Amino acid sequence: MVASRVDEEISILRSWRRMPGGYDAISKRVNVTYAETGDIRETMREMRLPFDVVWEMVGFRDEMDWVEAQD
Repeated sequence: MVASRVDEEISILRSWRRMPGGYDAISKRVNVTYAETGDIRETMREMRLPFDVVWEMVGFRDEMDWVEAQD
């Protein structure tokens, strides 16, 4: 992982501490927003979160990890 990417991930994780409810509460809001919009990019804009975070919280990352494990 590139140093700048690591710094970005650290900054995301630190920002969660400032958000009420932590990861679980944010994840629930992301999933509600995604259910309403049906669009990951719109969810990113509304939640002001990067793609990787929304991708993981919606569950696509788990799905992709599972598919890769099946190969």
